[in-house]
Amino acid sequence: MPKFHHVKRLCAYLLIAAAMLLSIGTAHAAITEGESGRRVALVIGNSVYKTLPSLPNPANDVEEVANTLRSAGFDVTIGVNVDRIGLEDTVRRFLRSTSNAEAGLIYYSGHGIQVGGQNFLVPVDATLETPYDVETQTMPLDLILNHLKQNSRVQLIFLDACRNNPFNAQKFWMAEKLEPVGATRGLARIDSDLGSLIAFSTEPGQVALDGTGALSPYSESFIKRASEPNKEIRQVLTDVRRDVIAMTGGKQVPWENSSLMDSFYFIPAPPPPSVEAMQQVSVPEGAAATKLPIAPPHDETGSALLVTLNQLPQTGKLSFDGKPVEPGAKMPAAALTALTYDSSGVNAGTVGLIGYTVSDPYGQATQGVVAITVSADAGAKLAQLEQQKQVRLADADAYLKTLTRDMDTPIGVGPVKTSLPVVPASAAEMTFKVAALPDKGTLRAGDRVIGLGHVLEAADIPGLSYEPQIGTENQPFALTLQAANDDLPAATVTFKPVLDDCDTAAAAPLDLQGVTAGKLPNEIDPDVAVPACTEAVKAYPEVARFVYQLGRAQLANRDTKTAFATIKKAMDAGHVRAISEIARLYLVGGSVPTNAAKSSEIAAVGAKKGDPYALYAYGKSLYYGRGAKADAQEGLKLMLQAADLGHTYAMNELGYIFVNGINVPPDVDRGIRFYESGLKRDDIYSMNSLGMIYRAGKGVPQDLGKALELFRKAAEGGQPYAPRNIGLMYKDGLGVPQDQAEAVKWLEMGAERGDYWSAFERGRMAKEDISDEQSQVAAAHYFALASALNMPGTGDPKKQSDKELASLADSAKKKAAEAFSDDLTQQELKTLPKAKSLNQRLVLLAKATWVKRNPRYDLF
Repeated sequence: MPKFHHVKRLCAYLLIAAAMLLSIGTAHAAITEGESGRRVALVIGNSVYKTLPSLPNPANDVEEVANTLRSAGFDVTIGVNVDRIGLEDTVRRFLRSTSNAEAGLIYYSGHGIQVGGQNFLVPVDATLETPYDVETQTMPLDLILNHLKQNSRVQLIFLDACRNNPFNAQKFWMAEKLEPVGATRGLARIDSDLGSLIAFSTEPGQVALDGTGALSPYSESFIKRASEPNKEIRQVLTDVRRDVIAMTGGKQVPWENSSLMDSFYFIPAPPPPSVEAMQQVSVPEGAAATKLPIAPPHDETGSALLVTLNQLPQTGKLSFDGKPVEPGAKMPAAALTALTYDSSGVNAGTVGLIGYTVSDPYGQATQGVVAITVSADAGAKLAQLEQQKQVRLADADAYLKTLTRDMDTPIGVGPVKTSLPVVPASAAEMTFKVAALPDKGTLRAGDRVIGLGHVLEAADIPGLSYEPQIGTENQPFALTLQAANDDLPAATVTFKPVLDDCDTAAAAPLDLQGVTAGKLPNEIDPDVAVPACTEAVKAYPEVARFVYQLGRAQLANRDTKTAFATIKKAMDAGHVRAISEIARLYLVGGSVPTNAAKSSEIAAVGAKKGDPYALYAYGKSLYYGRGAKADAQEGLKLMLQAADLGHTYAMNELGYIFVNGINVPPDVDRGIRFYESGLKRDDIYSMNSLGMIYRAGKGVPQDLGKALELFRKAAEGGQPYAPRNIGLMYKDGLGVPQDQAEAVKWLEMGAERGDYWSAFERGRMAKEDISDEQSQVAAAHYFALASALNMPGTGDPKKQSDKELASLADSAKKKAAEAFSDDLTQQELKTLPKAKSLNQRLVLLAKATWVKRNPRYDLF
């Protein structure tokens, strides 16, 4: 190599040499499309069935599949051996995570059933022994897929659920039809919409094999092929098909139906390896073996990089691990830092070049050059570099110690900034490797999703953010960072996902944009919920969920007018559950005039978006023709969809329909199945309905003790009608000793909750005591209240209470009117409509005082 005695000439030479070296070889970069967005996956494996044949592989399959998908950047919601309620909970947690996802994936392994051209996932407690069991024991796949289509850009469905049909019943109820089980082999074909891919472990109508190993043939191949980097999904599935055919001797042929618009990669290629294109190092003249301070290359994902030495210095000796290095030698990237150079016999001023190529597993390559200058004073420079390194290491060590901390991370407010401190300037060139990572939720550096083993630049760390997975409250997750190329103690940041106080106090049940199981209306404490949600709205004005929950809190606080405006604001901001809440307020006349048609019209919008409450509300509207043109068939289907998502109101309504034969032939057994489904979910309305079944002995042996137990539990939960049922049992001595005082107590409780029939029965009891003037006043009070509380759809019993009220003496009615008036201000009395009679005025006063007590509209 020539000697250079002028700096400018040396630099010019190095630039020319570097350009020549960088032109050697071709760097290949894989193209990915739209891979930076959120990825969410639902992975369910059911193996251990209670009555159906157990399956050897699914539980093992999905644990491995979940790990594969996490490595591919998916936030995975997993369910293993889940029963019907567990499946329901798992699916809802997943659906809550899908909002605005780039890709949503479902992987199901277990028993599946095809009925009426639809596919159903079978939980481990299913029996499928009677025609009623599909609609109450399984989960329709379409329900999950349709929601996914509305909330993600790409949908990927994988079904390894095509076993022989083990079910006893061969016909099942599907809405209004009794449908036969589909072909006893396999599942039904699913056509994909734009942006969807549906993959079966075998052809539609055929059977998948469990295999002889711990994993099914399909899952084993899927795990292997999806883990291969930079492979487009359609190529992945082609390779899976080839593998499975070979593994099963051609007995099983995987099949898929795709309408994807863009390429999709499970493991997309990151940017090419990061290499300092030109490094300059100095070595002492005549030194036997000087370790070269070469900065190692890296890539974002921490992949194993391979270095190929394309050019070596023409003078001196380059060695690795004490052995000479030959041109074309290949070595791990970390080996660059262990290269030594022997400058014996090399004149000072001589420059040697190392040219190398760094390749990653994705087929990408980057070139680098190291210029080695032999210098008489290089020893001092190397000592200075070593001193600087020690300072850098000390600063980095001190910095890592400052990172160890616990961080409360709110759930459902988007990525939460960690606000970690800036790396000191002396260590700014260091890189940090992710040694441990939360297995639920998403860690990001800017827009980039960070995975296990990924490498972070110093500048990335202060900008890290973590988005917890919904449903992970009180589960700590660790992020451990270590210096990528230096032996320093690691640092661990512990994330603690927490619910905002507003979510804890006022979240709505079955809210698919919510983050937790939620509270029923009667469970909300407005003294806690109103301030908590007011604060949440201030802190996160862009989160429409908090606005809606503030409206719920205001309803519980009996501030109906304010609540209506708040919930309307949430609806306008895109919160779907708010739609059905507004529809309900129009139905009951909560701060707005009662308008069944408008209620139905609004609920229809929410039903199209898959909200369980809106599905129930609009379905009920259609079924009974209230506020909408009657369509019992469509209404029944919508209510069944709501029940599939765990909506107990729908279960209770369906039970009522089938028990009593409303628009369908009566089927008490079918109705009881729905009541029992609600009871399993602690629904106060199903408790009350099932209590009436046991009290009457309709379809079951009469059991008055069981009936009373169910009525009491429902009443304790705030059910507005259960107190009347208890009161009548005490009044008539039905299953309990007759006790008029107990009867009065329970009937008055029901009347205060807004139950017409409780007020009416209490009025009748008071009227019977004709010798007591106060009893007659009480009769007037409760008959007037009954007429005031009458609601459409309750059999329109107002005529009965009006008739009873008319039969009472005016003196009793006047005293009742005086008592009502005492509860109102003069201004409130002036605002009452003009009454044409004493009876009408009494009803107006009863309604005004009850409304002033601010009834819980949200209990009906």
